[in-house]
Amino acid sequence: MVSAVQDTPAALGRRKITPRRLRAALIVVGVSSLAIVGAGWWTVRRALGPIVATVRARRVELVQSIVASGRVASAGEVSVGTVLGGVVRTLHAREGDRVTAGQLLVELEDGELSAQVAQARAGVLVASARVAQLRVVTARVARANAAQAESNLRASRSTWVRQSTLAGSGAISEAELEAAQRSLDVARSQLDVAQYNAAASVTGGGDALVAVASRVQAEAALRLAEARLDQTRVRSPVAGVISRRNVEAGDVVAPGRALLVLLRDGPTELWLSPDERSLAELRLGQRAIASAEAFATQPFSGTLNYIAPTIDPLRGVVEARVLVLDPPAFLKPSMTVSVEIEVARRPRALSIDANVVRDAATSAPWVLVLDPSGRAVRRAVRLGVRGARRVEIVSGIDEGASVIAVTAAVVEGQRARAAPASSDDELKGKRANELDKVGSIDRTQGERDARCGPRAEGSCRSRGF
Repeated sequence: MVSAVQDTPAALGRRKITPRRLRAALIVVGVSSLAIVGAGWWTVRRALGPIVATVRARRVELVQSIVASGRVASAGEVSVGTVLGGVVRTLHAREGDRVTAGQLLVELEDGELSAQVAQARAGVLVASARVAQLRVVTARVARANAAQAESNLRASRSTWVRQSTLAGSGAISEAELEAAQRSLDVARSQLDVAQYNAAASVTGGGDALVAVASRVQAEAALRLAEARLDQTRVRSPVAGVISRRNVEAGDVVAPGRALLVLLRDGPTELWLSPDERSLAELRLGQRAIASAEAFATQPFSGTLNYIAPTIDPLRGVVEARVLVLDPPAFLKPSMTVSVEIEVARRPRALSIDANVVRDAATSAPWVLVLDPSGRAVRRAVRLGVRGARRVEIVSGIDEGASVIAVTAAVVEGQRARAAPASSDDELKGKRANELDKVGSIDRTQGERDARCGPRAEGSCRSRGF
């Protein structure tokens, strides 16, 4: 007997629900639920805006610097030579030797000049003996001759007076009186000559002056001979280091030839050529840190002490010099160095990452700030010190402001949400602060090529490109 309940349509429908049909029904319900949730999530996301990367304005120490390459300049290069020609006898210095002022460097053969000195010394002895003889012997003889001439004159005068009396009385002839007159005239002439000789032989007299002049002339000839002899001994005019030697012993040298090249001692300077765009930031007395390419791990300090008054029109650079008061021992003339000149420092500067500033190279830089309402707002900013990775914000935003990255796909007025900061972002921020304190400037090669153009590499490096 068959039951009536089993034959009803409801009973037949219940028997047709299988596990496969149940799974299909559940899938349909799940997909519908996900679609509803996704639509809601998309609607909420569109209302809140996209998630964007931001950086916060915070206070850090900023150092702005200019980096330029240059070379070590010595106080001066001196060419040491001789004014005489001759044969090199001895060399007393070689390349790299440190010498003092007046130190003997080169000797030439001096046989002939030594003989001339000896001859000049003999001439001085002869002239000195002549002066001594004039003062001791000739003067006495001249005085004695003058006294004798004066006595002869008195005797001749007495004879002439007596002869005149006799001639008046007719005792003698006129011829005898004339003879007495002649004797008187001769005695007078002899007295004049004797007195002149006596006067000439005393100090200040004519003969004495001639003798003294002859001695002075002989002494001058001796000094000239000694000077020429001394010119065969080439000495260092200043203290310094021998950088080049051009002769060897036995070489025949011509007058005026440079025998040695000397780098004189003096203040050590680094000669640089920063880009002319750095001129507005350079000031005398600014601190500089330099390092030689061969000793990059041993930096040393200096001070900017010279800025050229003119610009090199061909390279677009300005000459600058850094004085190094305490140069390291490894520093050599003409060595290549890299110099970083600190032009500005802010201990607590309100700053942001340099790459979030838009139109930074123009006169109207600006940033996109995520305001508290969640919208991107354009803010004009005024920039100050520019560090390696960060720039100072003088005005335009406040400390703690969230500045939207340039790479974010958001425009002014659009709603957006700040991405949560990660530990990696904090580490990068600390690293950026350290780089700002160091003050080194880093740029990509493409930016360097675009802005430097055909200018010299040293001038580009002056701006950190």
